[in-house]
Amino acid sequence: MNIIKARAWLAATALGAALPVGAAMAADLLVKAKPVVAATFDWSGVYIGAHAGYGGGMKDWSPTGTQADFVARGALAGGQIGINKQLGSLVFGGELAGSWTDINGKSHLEIGGPALASSVAIDHASGIDGIATVAGRAGLAADRWFVFAKAGLSAAHEKHSFSMLVTGVPGSFTVASGNEVRYAPMLGFGSEYALGGNWSLFGEYNLHLFGDRSVSLRGTSTAAALAGPLAFDQSIDQSIHVAKVGVNYRWGGVAVDPSYPAVRPVPGNDWTGGYIGVQGGYGWGSTQWGDGFGAPNPDFRTDGWLAGGTIGANAQAGSFVFGVEGEILGTGIKGSLSATGPGPGVATQTSILNSRIDWLALATARAGFVAGSNLLLYGKGGVAIAQEAHTLDLSTTGPTTAASLSGKAIHSGVVAGAGAEYAFAPNWSVKAEYDYVRMFGQAVTMTGTAAGGLFGAGVTLVAPINKVGQDLHLVKFGVNYHFNPLPSVVAKY
Repeated sequence: MNIIKARAWLAATALGAALPVGAAMAADLLVKAKPVVAATFDWSGVYIGAHAGYGGGMKDWSPTGTQADFVARGALAGGQIGINKQLGSLVFGGELAGSWTDINGKSHLEIGGPALASSVAIDHASGIDGIATVAGRAGLAADRWFVFAKAGLSAAHEKHSFSMLVTGVPGSFTVASGNEVRYAPMLGFGSEYALGGNWSLFGEYNLHLFGDRSVSLRGTSTAAALAGPLAFDQSIDQSIHVAKVGVNYRWGGVAVDPSYPAVRPVPGNDWTGGYIGVQGGYGWGSTQWGDGFGAPNPDFRTDGWLAGGTIGANAQAGSFVFGVEGEILGTGIKGSLSATGPGPGVATQTSILNSRIDWLALATARAGFVAGSNLLLYGKGGVAIAQEAHTLDLSTTGPTTAASLSGKAIHSGVVAGAGAEYAFAPNWSVKAEYDYVRMFGQAVTMTGTAAGGLFGAGVTLVAPINKVGQDLHLVKFGVNYHFNPLPSVVAKY
């Protein structure tokens, strides 16, 4: 969730917190009775806890050194310590967290073949073995539910290695490695639920924007049995997505009649609580390929079905509702493009490009207001993640050559949308939503074989596609089950 949205819902909640609570009155009494404020859970205090989760993202070794694009993923576990202060329905705080991680990935590429009388095997590997974060948290509390956004800085200890073996050239071998501590901004959001005895459970999503940095690699290069030192700088680009769950113990308790009472929901359905759901819909848009192995780079249409599940939580103060939501969707969104024309050094070249989204995940924050007693209108924004498969088929005449290459990558982007949700029965609601997704350009390393022409019987190729991006429009319909019933809140006089 970006800073503008965070400020918007914080401002809306602050305005709601300033509204007076209606006093109890009796028609036959001349003296107005003092209102009784119900005890609510107070999130103020120091807490300590533990967490576990899973994270991953792309590691893009750019052409400034040696190129490879591959996924790193793995588990993590650690602890956190923090402090909160609740004022009305708003909660502010800070948190320091550290995680041991096993987020690793590697790439193995082979180039060449019998027709070239030699081949090259190249291996890349990158891993993160620790992440530390310091962040501020701010959110909306509704009794035992706390929904929050967070932002801060993260630091990761990383290690990288590279090796290259050339066959057909006796004794040709290169190996290099290096490590670094990389700093980056971190964004996230989640929800926390207070149990009895000062314990609470939470779940959250974090995005670590590590970006593109240059890493110094050192090693040796051997040729014809003669070894010498090797040193070069390698540019590596990355963003890491982390989902984690955990438990906190907080020193604090229930505050009776606090100086800044929490804002009660308006009469009608109370949307506070956790929920799960299912949804389906349709997506369409365009895919853009960047420069690559003789490939054209126009846009082409992609479309198809999508369906999956939802999990989320809301907190309501007055008529304002703030929530967080995670979605995982299988899709049939795909598209292709075929282009024929003159090519470099050949009479004609036909290129067939295909892109397919295997799955799409959305991690978002929602902010909205209750209209009437059963209808919630909201806007949302956050992060989009997708696994995509890409293929490139080439054929030429004069000389005749055929090549087929493919590659997969995890794409990252942003999502913004709006929707409406209607509570039609206790615990149940239906929703309709529109989302716009912008997937940022992602480098893709494609591998395959070529035959004919200069390649003879067949050669293994590596084709780096500079950037592949998308614009998507999603229309979704779904049904949610709320673990807290959606009872009518009745004003008492």
